[in-house]
Amino acid sequence: MRKLSIGAAFSETFAFLGANWARMLLYLGGALLVIGLLGWLLLASTFTSMAASPNDPSAVLGAFGKIFFFVIIAGTVMFAASLLVWRNGLVGGDPASDIGWSLGAGAAYMGAMIVLYIGMVIAMYIVILIVGLFAVALFGVSGLSPEMFTSGSVSGGLIAFGIIFYLAIIIFFLWLAGRFSVAGPWMAALRRSNPFSALGASWKMTGPSQWTIVGFNLLIAIMSFVFLMVANLIFGGIAGGVGSPGAGAGTLIFALVFGLLIYIPVILLSVSTPAAIYRCINTDGNADVFA
Repeated sequence: MRKLSIGAAFSETFAFLGANWARMLLYLGGALLVIGLLGWLLLASTFTSMAASPNDPSAVLGAFGKIFFFVIIAGTVMFAASLLVWRNGLVGGDPASDIGWSLGAGAAYMGAMIVLYIGMVIAMYIVILIVGLFAVALFGVSGLSPEMFTSGSVSGGLIAFGIIFYLAIIIFFLWLAGRFSVAGPWMAALRRSNPFSALGASWKMTGPSQWTIVGFNLLIAIMSFVFLMVANLIFGGIAGGVGSPGAGAGTLIFALVFGLLIYIPVILLSVSTPAAIYRCINTDGNADVFA
C-alpha cells in the first residue's frame, strides 16, 4: 500500500468532486427524495399516534421500532447511492445494472455496522468500568462522590483526568473511522458485497497511513465546520425572517434553497473524501484514474 500525503489527498478529493459533482447530485439527491418519501409513509402516522397516546408504552415502543427500521432503510439507500457514485467515479460502470448490487451491498453494510456498533458499545462499557476503577484507585471513593461535584470541590487532578479520557475517546474514534474509511470505495471498485471483507481490506490498506488519514479527516472536518459557520452567519438573517410572523411563502422557499446550498457541498465533500483516500493508497491497479 502507498503512504498517503495530505497534499495528494486534498488534490484527489477536489479532483473527484470536480469530475463527479453532477453524478453525486443526481444519485444522492434521488436517495434523499426516496428517504423523505419513505419517512413520510412510515413515520407520519407514528408521531400522530404518539401524540394521541403520550402515556401508552406500547405506542412509544412501536414508534421506536418504526424509527429504527426507517434508520436502517435510510442508511441502506444513502450508502447504496454512495456506492454508485464511487463505482462510477473510480472505475466506471453501468448504473442501471449496479442498482441491485448497490442496494444489496448497502443493506449488508448496514447490518455489519449494527454488529460493529453493538460490539463497540460493549467494549466502551468495559473501558469505562476499567477507567472508573483506575480513577477510584487514584482519587479515592470520596473524591468521586456526588457531593464533591455538586459542591464544586472537584480536584484539579480529577478534572485533568476527565479531559484526558474525553480526548482519548475522540482520538480513538477518529482513528477507527480512518481505519475503516475506504471500505465503501473498496466495495465499489471491486463490486463486492461482503462488508466484513471490505472492513478488513480497509484496515489493511490504511495501516501505513493511519495517522495521516486521521489528520486529513480532521482538516476536512474543520473546513466543513468553518464553511457551515460562515454560511450560517451569512444566511442566518434569512432563517430569522422565516420565523417572523410576516414571512411569506417566497421567503420560506428562498431559505430552503439556501439551506440546500449550504449543506449540499458538505455532503458532496464527505462522499469525495473516502474515494480520494482510496485512490491515494490503492496499489491494486483498479481506480487508477477517476472515470
